[in-house]
Amino acid sequence: MYEHIQLAAESFSVGDKIVGTVGMGGLATALTVGMVAGIKEPKGTGKIRRKLESSQATVLGVTAGTCYMAAGSIWTVGGALSDGFARVFTGGGFGTAGLGGVSLILGMVMYFREAKPSAAAFTGVLAAGVWAQAGGIWGLPQALVLTGVHAVGMA
Repeated sequence: MYEHIQLAAESFSVGDKIVGTVGMGGLATALTVGMVAGIKEPKGTGKIRRKLESSQATVLGVTAGTCYMAAGSIWTVGGALSDGFARVFTGGGFGTAGLGGVSLILGMVMYFREAKPSAAAFTGVLAAGVWAQAGGIWGLPQALVLTGVHAVGMA
């Protein structure tokens, strides 16, 4: 009679993980769902609970982009977009721009222009890939995200 409760109790454990077993793929998926849900206006009579502001969408985009790179598999698209964007500036058409220069361009756009949340999230995903490749001070967001994810036991 109580076997299902006992089985449920055995599968539930507090352990050292705050949110259970969440890998980078699961975190990348959850962040993507959060971005889409927070950006997209509902059709019809549906109500939106929270609407992302531009700065929130940017931070969520950088966090999601970092998780995309760590997750691999189908999430490599974010890194490919960042690589393509960086090649536009580092391919020689703009002189020797370098990845630091591309990172600075993205930083300037994010700081001085308040984009719509959808564009801000996309810029954040692009920036995550470029910043990770540029290294130096630009690698700090990636280090912070990955350290935080590991600290709470998500990956």
